[in-house]
Amino acid sequence: MGGQAKRQWHRPLYLMIKPHSPERARLVRLCAALGIEISYAPERWHSTLLPIGESTRSTIDKVHWALERLDAEPFPVAFDHIEGDTLKPRKGQRTPGYFQRALAARIARCGIPVPDYKFSLHLNLAYGGASARRAAVPLIEWAVDEILLIESGNGRHIDHGRWPLIDRQGVLEF
Repeated sequence: MGGQAKRQWHRPLYLMIKPHSPERARLVRLCAALGIEISYAPERWHSTLLPIGESTRSTIDKVHWALERLDAEPFPVAFDHIEGDTLKPRKGQRTPGYFQRALAARIARCGIPVPDYKFSLHLNLAYGGASARRAAVPLIEWAVDEILLIESGNGRHIDHGRWPLIDRQGVLEF
């Protein structure tokens, strides 16, 4: 998606996904086992789907308008190795990329400038020091069942909206 050049925002907005509480607990145990010093509150662990830009009322309203009728189903994400302090995805996952591209196109169609952003599913567990760590890890997976609009800065996440991903298949009784 072309549009805005890469730049620094004072109060940046992001569309992101976050692991559920049970997966965060598993990740805390994994960090302890691997000697990763958690420098980032587990409640803030996330994977960025799309940076949106500066947090303004107008931008937040446009994102809400763009996503108010979001009709998407949950999709799985799975991570099976770590590089440095970053959890990396199991090979062959296509759905997160498809979902991210559709989301970016939807945002762009609603008049929100979409920055150049190469999506790569990952989850940073710590920030700061560099590490040469590379290891396979027990599979960490969950069904992404919501996307969040988050303002990130000054060591905190401010929630500006959540959109559920709803399983429309249902179960048929016989």
